[in-house]
Amino acid sequence: MSTPKVSVIGAGGWGTALALLMAKRGQEVTIWGHDPVHVEAMRSAGQNGKYLPGVSLPPLI
Repeated sequence: MSTPKVSVIGAGGWGTALALLMAKRGQEVTIWGHDPVHVEAMRSAGQNGKYLPGVSLPPLI
């Protein structure tokens, strides 16, 4: 049985923290944010430098 994919609405500190917790449990997570510039910055940097700097996003996010 495969692990379900999860979406988190919100790319702030709480949304990123929740996504990190779920990814550590092995779930594939998609983060949705309203600011495309911020979302692209997260994707290219591999972290949420605006709200959770210094914490790397794992490949499952």
